[in-house]
Amino acid sequence: MGNERVFAGIGGIVFLAVGIGIGVLIGWYSGPDRVNTSMENALSEEESEIQQRLLDLIDNTQIDENLRFLTSEPHVAGRPQQYVLAEWVRDKFTEYGFDSSEIVTYNVLLSYPSEVDGEESVVQHLVYNDTEDGYQVEYESQTSEPPLDETGKDKDVLPPFNAYSANGTVEGELVYANYARVEDFFALEDLGISVQDKIVIARYGKIYRGDKGKFAAQFGAKGLILFSDPADYTVLGEPVYPDGLYLPPTGSQRGSCLDGSGDPLTPGYPAVESAYRYPENGSTYLGLPTIPIHPIPSVNAKYFLSLMEGDEVIEEWRGGIEGLTYKYGPGFAAPSNESLVRMRISTSNQRTDAWNVIGTIRGSVEPDRYVILGNHRDAWAFGAIDPSSGTAAMMEVARAFGVLLKEGWRPRRTVMFGSWGAEEYGLIGSNEWVEEYSKNLDNRAVAYLNIDIAVSGTYTPDFGSTPNLYNTIRAATKLVPDPNPDEFENGAVTTVYDRWSLRDSGEDEPGIHDLGSGSDYAPFLQVVGVSAVDYTFVHDKATIPISPYPMYHSVYETYELVKNFYDPDFYYHQASSRLFAEMLRDLADSKIIPLNCAVYADRIGDFFTALKEGETGQKMVNDGDLSFDFMEDAVENLKVKADAFENYIANTLDKSDILAVREVNDRLMNFERSFIDPLGLPGRPTIRHVVFAPSSRDSYSSDKFAGIIDTMFDIDNNTDPEKWGKVEQQLAAVTYALASAAHSLELDMA
Repeated sequence: MGNERVFAGIGGIVFLAVGIGIGVLIGWYSGPDRVNTSMENALSEEESEIQQRLLDLIDNTQIDENLRFLTSEPHVAGRPQQYVLAEWVRDKFTEYGFDSSEIVTYNVLLSYPSEVDGEESVVQHLVYNDTEDGYQVEYESQTSEPPLDETGKDKDVLPPFNAYSANGTVEGELVYANYARVEDFFALEDLGISVQDKIVIARYGKIYRGDKGKFAAQFGAKGLILFSDPADYTVLGEPVYPDGLYLPPTGSQRGSCLDGSGDPLTPGYPAVESAYRYPENGSTYLGLPTIPIHPIPSVNAKYFLSLMEGDEVIEEWRGGIEGLTYKYGPGFAAPSNESLVRMRISTSNQRTDAWNVIGTIRGSVEPDRYVILGNHRDAWAFGAIDPSSGTAAMMEVARAFGVLLKEGWRPRRTVMFGSWGAEEYGLIGSNEWVEEYSKNLDNRAVAYLNIDIAVSGTYTPDFGSTPNLYNTIRAATKLVPDPNPDEFENGAVTTVYDRWSLRDSGEDEPGIHDLGSGSDYAPFLQVVGVSAVDYTFVHDKATIPISPYPMYHSVYETYELVKNFYDPDFYYHQASSRLFAEMLRDLADSKIIPLNCAVYADRIGDFFTALKEGETGQKMVNDGDLSFDFMEDAVENLKVKADAFENYIANTLDKSDILAVREVNDRLMNFERSFIDPLGLPGRPTIRHVVFAPSSRDSYSSDKFAGIIDTMFDIDNNTDPEKWGKVEQQLAAVTYALASAAHSLELDMA
């Protein structure tokens, strides 16, 4: 009985102590001098001093060091060096103090050339020999590019190839098809020249190389040879590498010819272990080329083109190979008229791993809202411009954010850094990640910023974006110091915006182009409907019409090229990093997300006017007996609702009401989602944005209202009795999306 009293007394004391402790804690956290931290953070405005501190932290010498390391070895997707770099990025994110950093792996279908002696991919000139058995090899294209600087010496560089090319050997007569665009093949048909069962030779440029292969096959060609013509990759009289920055005659452009984006075997779904994979053979859904495709340098192209039969081409088809008369073909002129071209292509498609790296800084107020900055890590060789200039710049942004974290700052929203694998093969790494996390991204992603290439020239910045980010872009450029103000007289330029405005042809504000495809912003925009920005510093394309830059995807795209001819002190890389750092901070830390729906609506109005009043719209009305009345009403209503919404934010919204702020931000974030059609565009189910989409005739460029444009293409020759019904269906789909976007902004709808 005495023991029971002792235990009871001890229990009472413990209970009392616990109660006192809880009371002290409650008093500490609820007292008038102890404002709840979460509430305080939610009500706080962005810290103005952080903006300048972030810009000051971006160090050009760090970017230089990053690029030197990243380009020390070739780093093709799926190869061992790619994993080495993935580990480096992951470890850097951890070192910088990120809340998490992980490698995310997908098993995907990639493509590689044979490296076995005797199995090299080549283009050969076959000459008939009366005294021997059949055709003999007279000449063949080079199988490697001779190194021209220290980086390229004694390195394991894959030979030039076009990824996913059909494997095998084809022989036939040669036909020159300019850039192998649809209009080029139509022009040949008008001249009475057929490419059926012929081998086509064409210039790189103007459109995506995969579309060239697709069109060549559609018109009946049995093979496609691609070359980089000096007219498209050099400037007359200017030195070529290593004496200048232009492509030497031995340079070959590598690249993918996949028709589509993402892992070919798992279209629409992530390439995880449990995924269903289409059989590589026997499915036409995969987007794999059906004919051999191979790149050669201009020095080899000159040999083959100099033997061509036929009439001289029109002026627009003439390239810049010195001493060459460009002819259509088919075949070779005497004495080579009995000779042929052989393509012997040894490539193989292989299942292998692609590695993404995701680094995350958790937001202090809205951790469930993501602002994402991304760059792909893989290259066809050393990739000093594409993508490693972007990788080097992004890693410096990450380092600067890490310093701020260690100094006690944290963004309002979660910031994510994505280092994508296998972009060069068809946006595979980013596409698989977006597919795997599409539900999360649909509910949580605010915007995606893409830094594929930081610097490919030093003339002016070049932006592509969804219209709601126009103001965010221009605001950032007005804050970032110009990388070379001494280039201009009388102090005319102090910021990047000054340079951009001075050198842009826009009447009011410097122009921002529309997004198509060709880089990692595409799956975010097309699959989920996440607003996006793409950017690089470029050369003067008006006077130097080279796209995207002279050494594109060649073995000569090295650290020495960048250091000696582009950005010796890395000031332009520094400016690019600062631009992305400021846009990332603005989107992640502003109380009201800087996405402007009214600017977007006005831009859609411009697109509508161009469609209705243009040739396509007039044909729809006159030949198809279609009306734009419903679409016009939807456009005008969208503009009214967007203006009212922006006016509400500016003049009425109580910014101390955290729930009202959250509601507004959700509407701003979700506005882009209104333009996503879950059924996709005609024949392109994974392309879902009804306002912006890559052109079906050039995946790099953008079509507005692409569903309408696709169904209207070559409609006069379309024998489908339902063709006008399909156009009308797309017109209705766009009208519905515009109406949905307007509904999403209505202030009287909770």
